[in-house]
Amino acid sequence: MSNTYFLIITLIDWQIHKKLPSMVFPLTFVIFISMIKDIFEDLKRHASDKKENMKKVLVGDYEKGIFEERLWQTLTVGSIVKIKRDEAFPADLIILNSSLPKGLCYIETKDLDGETNLKHKQAPKRLLDLDMSSDEALLKNFKGTYI
Repeated sequence: MSNTYFLIITLIDWQIHKKLPSMVFPLTFVIFISMIKDIFEDLKRHASDKKENMKKVLVGDYEKGIFEERLWQTLTVGSIVKIKRDEAFPADLIILNSSLPKGLCYIETKDLDGETNLKHKQAPKRLLDLDMSSDEALLKNFKGTYI
C-alpha cells in the first residue's frame, strides 16, 4: 500500500513539474525487489505443493470395499480417506468418524495459523451410528449426497 502512495505522489509531481521526478528510481527499485521476492516465494510454494501432492494416502474404493494407497493429487471431491494417528493432511477434509469416543479428533494447525495447541473437532452425530467396524462396512454403508 505504501508503494501505491509513492506512485501517486510521483505521478502528481510529474504532472506538475513536467519532468521525471527523483522518486521514480527508488520507487522502481523497491517494486523490482518486491517482484523478485514474490517470484521466489511463489516458486518455493509451488515446490512445496508439488511435494505435498506426491505424498500417499489411503483412499476408499467403494467397489472393492477396501482402502488403497494413492497420491493426494488423485483425490476428487467425495473421496473418503483414512488418516492415521499423527499423520499430516491438508486442511480441506471433513471428519466423518474417529477411533476416539464420540468421533472426537484433535488437530494441530500450526502450519495454518501458527498456533501449536490442539483443537478438537467432532464428527457429525448422525454419522456416529454408522457401522464402521471394518473398512468394508464403512465403504459399503456410507452413502453421501450433497445439495
